[in-house]
Amino acid sequence: MNWLKKEKAEQCESGYQCNICMIPCFKLGRCIKPVAILCVNITTGRRNFLILLQRIFNSFVYTEKISNGESEVQQLAKKIREKFNRYLDVVNRNKHVVEASYTAHLTSPLTAIQDCCTIPPSMMEFDGNFNTNVSRTISCDRLSTTVSSRAFNPGRDLNSVLADNLKSNPGIKWQYFSSEEGIFTVFPAHKFRCKGNYEHRSRPVYVSTVRPQSKHVAVIIDHGASVTETQLQIAKDAAQVILNSIDEHDKISVLTVADTVRTCSLDQCYKTFLSPATSETKRKMSTFVSNIKSSDSPTQHAAGFQKAFQLMRNINNSTKLQANTDTVIIYLSAGITSRDSSEDSKKTTLRVINEENSLLNNSVMILTYALMNEGVTGLKELAFLRDLAEQNSAKYGVPDRTAFPVTKGSMMVLNQLSNLETTVGRFYTNLPNHMIDEAVFSLPFSDEMGDGLIMTVSKPCYFGNLLLGIVGVDVNLAYILEDVTYYQDSLASYTFLIDDKGYTLMHPSLTRPYLLLEPPLHTDIIHYENIPKFELVRQNILSLPLGSQLITVPVNSSLSWHVNKLREIGKDAYNVSYAWKMVQDTSFILCIVVIQPEIPVRQLKNLNTVPSSKLLYHRLDLLGQPNACLHFKQLATLESPTVMLSAGGFSSPYEHLSQPETKRMVEHYTAYLSDNTRLIANPGLKFSVRNEVMATSHVTDEWMTQMEMSSLNSYIVRRYIATPNGVLRIYPGSLMDKAFDPTRRQWYLHAVANPGLITFTGPYLDVGGAGYVVTISHTVHSSSSQMSSGHSVAVMGIDFTLRYLYKVLMDLLPVCNQDGEKSSNGTNSINKFLTKAHAPLHQ
Repeated sequence: MNWLKKEKAEQCESGYQCNICMIPCFKLGRCIKPVAILCVNITTGRRNFLILLQRIFNSFVYTEKISNGESEVQQLAKKIREKFNRYLDVVNRNKHVVEASYTAHLTSPLTAIQDCCTIPPSMMEFDGNFNTNVSRTISCDRLSTTVSSRAFNPGRDLNSVLADNLKSNPGIKWQYFSSEEGIFTVFPAHKFRCKGNYEHRSRPVYVSTVRPQSKHVAVIIDHGASVTETQLQIAKDAAQVILNSIDEHDKISVLTVADTVRTCSLDQCYKTFLSPATSETKRKMSTFVSNIKSSDSPTQHAAGFQKAFQLMRNINNSTKLQANTDTVIIYLSAGITSRDSSEDSKKTTLRVINEENSLLNNSVMILTYALMNEGVTGLKELAFLRDLAEQNSAKYGVPDRTAFPVTKGSMMVLNQLSNLETTVGRFYTNLPNHMIDEAVFSLPFSDEMGDGLIMTVSKPCYFGNLLLGIVGVDVNLAYILEDVTYYQDSLASYTFLIDDKGYTLMHPSLTRPYLLLEPPLHTDIIHYENIPKFELVRQNILSLPLGSQLITVPVNSSLSWHVNKLREIGKDAYNVSYAWKMVQDTSFILCIVVIQPEIPVRQLKNLNTVPSSKLLYHRLDLLGQPNACLHFKQLATLESPTVMLSAGGFSSPYEHLSQPETKRMVEHYTAYLSDNTRLIANPGLKFSVRNEVMATSHVTDEWMTQMEMSSLNSYIVRRYIATPNGVLRIYPGSLMDKAFDPTRRQWYLHAVANPGLITFTGPYLDVGGAGYVVTISHTVHSSSSQMSSGHSVAVMGIDFTLRYLYKVLMDLLPVCNQDGEKSSNGTNSINKFLTKAHAPLHQ
């Protein structure tokens, strides 16, 4: 048996591992190289079967294809554009109805309110698409705190249009009109946020639609000795509202000022620059705000503004400032200065503002919020804060230093009764409204009204120059991104989707939206494509609407999803081709990546199914199999393997996942996949799926033979084979969860990462109820002479009970049975090996 020295020997006690199974040799009183016998014992028979199976796959006819990223990205971008255009049409239709309704409102007021929280339960029923009780026939309303009884509400006019949109467009979740007067009308009607009022106008979707220009915001919180605990809490709450109202396309910093100025210490970048307002940045800054404590020192107002302007200058110097970018400093303060040097302190503060803003051509607006002290606010303090907002430096004898006019802000008083979402949360109303009538596409976020992840397409509504509000459509993320998520043109390529700022919507290393439970982290693509020279590629992707670029990557700097696609190995470097295209009418960019584009990919050519093979789809519950039984906790049959098609095998994965399968659908699948004449219509499967089903049918006879003859049957839970498009053939035939995807499982990924080697998973709890199992897997290739990952056409797997590995080790290693070989905590050494050598992995 050969043993390979590990590169990081400290990770195992002896520093060696088996070169068949890659299991580290752990010290059981002494180094147990006989563990290698375990690999031989388990895998000898399996290798014989693999040799037979590989010969079968060698005999198949393959076509060779050179991946062309430039042509593929054009086709896929067109498909994605068509999908987005459907929702743009919905948004434009809703916008037209709202604007037309307002004209009618002027002569015959539309003011009726249907409160979401008072809808009778009898009018609603549970809908799985929304994961809550809804009424698909009406809309309902939630109100902010200050809504006039004569406020415009087009809900009645919208109902029929919204209902028709929902019927005609898959993937739609919520549709709404969010009015500038404070009414939020949503369809379908359902109960949400029923405690208190609902201020929708401070939500990032609303803010980014009515003020789509990027906003650079510095928030200064005064926590000096003159600020009471009550005032400080108001300031902290106000800062949280500001954080919650901006999105990733804005930049933010939060500062505190007393005798010194402090920034959030959770990231070193925060000390020097404004940071993109990602969910992670806002979370860190929210923590920073929550932990602000009162200071015993007087407030140095000038120092706070000095630091804020410094951050503004730094971000302007480090990045190209976009046209129409709004820069604003928000100051939350009591406005109290030192008694001994009150006028000097005010003058110094205005001088700093004047000098610093002149360096930025007076582009920075200042908004001040006066923190009321238990119902009392000094007139001098209010006047000072107003002067700061209006930048009245001349009043203090400070001459203007630039010819550019000052952008004047405003001052507002806050107290314990203030509705901060309606006041501070609408700070953006002070910024210029350029009346940009364009669609805005949000990044993915969690659905607060239902469940799952969504993204929003929205547009502002105007009557002349009067802003009426916005219309929005929330789209199920799994549907809108299905073409990118399940892209499988060839084994050599993959794709990702980013927005025009570089934020990643989908990438192969991300969890698929249908399975994602946590809110997504909006991360720049450079963190996923972390290879040399990609930074230049990224710059070109963001600056050119269409293009391609080839780079050479050293193997020692490669990514795991690159290595798994290599068809030619043994070289020090490999080529990677990036081809991208801006998806028309959106803010998104699609990119297709091809690994070793110069080397062809082999694909199965038209195959026929084995005459003796019976195709049985895994939905045994629908087919009514007379000999079905329970295999542990799974409905199963011993008569035949079953075939399961994961979502990636369908032309529309979202439709497959979101709609229940019927017996008629199953019969259509079976007829199409069994049809050697190729006359039966395709029921919505990808073209290559039938060939993969027919190729895997060749294992059926051998599995049945092993079932009758193998001495290991009492230890084998199941056998299976999976293909790149998600075809799974399994024995005993078993009913599977439709969301199961074999290509994302550890046993599949381990095998592809180690082509030609038998790989083991760590012990994990079997979802089928067999207890702890270990999976052994191995790749099958298009040719015995091409054993690289990029030529893998299938992966074989077999689940063994942990009991079998225990038995073999006990038989082979008598030392494990000796009482003296117990560890300090009394556990048997073999238990230590099985549980410590591999942490449990979930299938």
